[in-house]
Amino acid sequence: MSPCAIVLHSCIIAIMQTNTTAGSRGPSGLGAAFAPADSGLRERKKQRTRQALIDAAMLLYRQHGLKGVTIAEITRIAEVAPRTFFGYFEAKEDVFLGRGDERLEQLVQAIQNRNRREPILTAVRRALRQDRDRSRPAQQRPELAELLHQPAIAHRLRERWTRWEDMLAAAIAADVRAAPDDPEPRVLAAAITGAIRVAAASAGRQPRRRQEIADRAFDMLVDGLSHYGAERGI
Repeated sequence: MSPCAIVLHSCIIAIMQTNTTAGSRGPSGLGAAFAPADSGLRERKKQRTRQALIDAAMLLYRQHGLKGVTIAEITRIAEVAPRTFFGYFEAKEDVFLGRGDERLEQLVQAIQNRNRREPILTAVRRALRQDRDRSRPAQQRPELAELLHQPAIAHRLRERWTRWEDMLAAAIAADVRAAPDDPEPRVLAAAITGAIRVAAASAGRQPRRRQEIADRAFDMLVDGLSHYGAERGI
């Protein structure tokens, strides 16, 4: 499949900046004073647990390869119950693939919060670039090019691409109030999520040019889709 049929990078997918609902009803007195601190403490604890799971998985990977990485061993090293793992990851392969679902939600928010006269593609591209600029390299994780040689991880990534496309198509259709049989939202979603395939494939052959190739794939879409979703001025 040519790059023009597929766009942007594994950025699909979004940081869901979920606002905590604690205190949303306006607690008063001591409750109001302690609720934000309690919420922040919980969030820091969750981040520490997540990082402990990642660290454990990477240690096992370096020592034994992917076959030696099991959920039982990850949670043993991280000193948490096995069921805790599934509060952070759906499968062990997800530990290696980053926060794709959160990045997708970031794209959905960019679509929903954009100026209504701005094309969807413009908002999505800006969000992806901002995410790339903020992202810190996960030095402890193996490179994607290495990971894609693992059939289980490659298969899991394909599953995630399909899910991301479905979610993005639904968000676009809702945003433009498309009819159920309108093909445009699905076409645009497939184009955006498809860029991850171009970028991921290039990671194996030309890892240093991965972002350049993703940008070129996105550029190829501009002529045909650049105005989709923009409301015309009066």
